[in-house]
Amino acid sequence: MKNLIPEEYLYKVYSSWLGKVIGVRLGSPVEGWSHEKIVDTYHYKHGYLVDYDVYAADDDLNGPMFFIRALQDCEEISAEKIGDTFLNYLCEYSGFFWWGGVGVSTEHTAYENLKNGIKAPVSGSIKQNGKAIAEQIGGQIFSDCWGYVAGYDPELAKKLATMASSVTHDGCGIEGGIFVAVAITLAMQKNDIHEVINETLNYLDKDQEYYKVAKDIIRFYEENSTDWHKCLEYIQDNYGYDKYPGVCHIIPNSALMIMAMCYGDNDFDKTLEMLNFSGWDTDCNCGNAGSIMGALLGLEGINEKWITPINDLLNASSAIGCLNIDTVSGMARYYTKFAFRLKGIEYEDVSLFHLPYATLGIRGNVHTENDTLAVEDEDIYKYTYYLKDDLYDARYDPQFSPIIEPGDVLNISVGSDQKQKFTVYCTDCKGKEYSEEFEIEGKQDLNYKLPEGINLVINRVGIRAKYPYMIRDINIKRNPELHYDFREYPIDHYGPRYEGDFMNNIRGFVKHSGDWTIDEGLKGQCSEHALISSGNYGNSYDYISWSFIPRKGKRHLLVFNMKGYLDYEAIGFDNDKLVLLRKDKEEKIIESYPFEWELNKHYQLSLKRDDKGMTVKIADKEFYFKDVKMGDLFGFYLGEDSESVTEELIIG
Repeated sequence: MKNLIPEEYLYKVYSSWLGKVIGVRLGSPVEGWSHEKIVDTYHYKHGYLVDYDVYAADDDLNGPMFFIRALQDCEEISAEKIGDTFLNYLCEYSGFFWWGGVGVSTEHTAYENLKNGIKAPVSGSIKQNGKAIAEQIGGQIFSDCWGYVAGYDPELAKKLATMASSVTHDGCGIEGGIFVAVAITLAMQKNDIHEVINETLNYLDKDQEYYKVAKDIIRFYEENSTDWHKCLEYIQDNYGYDKYPGVCHIIPNSALMIMAMCYGDNDFDKTLEMLNFSGWDTDCNCGNAGSIMGALLGLEGINEKWITPINDLLNASSAIGCLNIDTVSGMARYYTKFAFRLKGIEYEDVSLFHLPYATLGIRGNVHTENDTLAVEDEDIYKYTYYLKDDLYDARYDPQFSPIIEPGDVLNISVGSDQKQKFTVYCTDCKGKEYSEEFEIEGKQDLNYKLPEGINLVINRVGIRAKYPYMIRDINIKRNPELHYDFREYPIDHYGPRYEGDFMNNIRGFVKHSGDWTIDEGLKGQCSEHALISSGNYGNSYDYISWSFIPRKGKRHLLVFNMKGYLDYEAIGFDNDKLVLLRKDKEEKIIESYPFEWELNKHYQLSLKRDDKGMTVKIADKEFYFKDVKMGDLFGFYLGEDSESVTEELIIG
């Protein structure tokens, strides 16, 4: 096992993760197509099949981005705790992966198990769900991240991938997760893909079909090494979709992956394009193979034609809207940090612009240079929230919260060789621009406070300057000043979802559960529970005013200090009490006071923080709760069979 060297390992993780992102983008337009249909349509076209510009979200990327957060949220990791992570970051029945129904979609089936108290690994087991459901492809497609954090240690990669895959899968589904994670770990240390594949198979169960099929494809390659089309026909005849149950079984797709890597001659382009034109679950297969090949070949083995169109953008569709706008380079640094932490080694993070192509999604003529971003354009900008026309599609239900909010202070460290004026500006969702001018020579920080306003959501921030300059760093001081009047509030219409209906979002908010719309205000209703949220991790605020009307039900809560569905605090009505509760997987009432409230009556609840706690005022009554802070995400929660209308929310 190699020693962990920070710079070297970071680059290996980055190239592997880039390979994953590239493969998913390459395969997405033809996901589920046959080989014949893809060839007839695209005629072995080189490069990406479509020009995405801003690629919205995909299940293959969602999984590695969020399941890995178990390492951050839990002191000791286990299958059960990864299952909790699964629940914490998912919206209910929307986004993240394919919600095809219990007994049809493996992840949907496992989610229902977890939600109903069936803990991992039972949640994904053959005994619980049956062999067909347990051996679909998901255990494989989400497991790259465990190779990234394993620190050259294939045994650790196997252990982590086994735990994570078992949340949703079993049997060959777990074997596929092990294969991908271990292969990435080994590919980081080797120069030949055949050696990687053969050694990876030593970590699999030789009695499982996954191992046997992989060995059979290798045998076929060794006997017929000059024509991959013959191997494709062999796979179609012997391991095709018609031979296996379910919508997307792991065996046919893993057979294609082994084939492409064997015939690909250690070449990134040849391997991925061959695999993509082979058909079936193209984005999953190309994503996993791209991850392995990226780890093997490094950045120098990946042509720029694949990397530059990405522009370092990485979007997702979790329940945490502020995490759904991210970067490829940022996630690579995140994975690397945990690789060193798992080995107990100190690790110092690098600058935002350290990695090649780490543009942070900034649009314009920019490139990384000596840990800075060199700007050679008079106008550059970055999306901080997406509207419909900003995104390529809405297949996996993208929901976003703005990553910078009114009242926040944007700090940009710049350097200019000549004296010049800088205009820092932002644009709201209506296209209205706000700006401030600075005059700079040499190195200086531009501190720009985002404007405040009712229902103001920032769509982009940017800089205008006449001459070239460098950006050395960007950070945000989070002190939002927010004013929502939901009686006149926009809904963003993003377009067709995966199943063909349309994605409509309350602007800036992410619906976890329940039904939320704009009707006399922000109207929420549910039969079981409802939760909607917005905001950013790291937010700090001192005051909240909530104007609302409970229409139906016994529980109406204002949520704050939220980090996920299993991690928040809330205050409001619960039966005949005013309660403060804490949810840390399970709910616990911290304090409660008798309070007679009525349905269909207007209430204004205000919270004000001081050094020792929080004062709450409602209906001319005042209550004090000790040791309470306010920050992070905020939102609203409704209990069983409830309905409410929020008219106004003010946060400062």
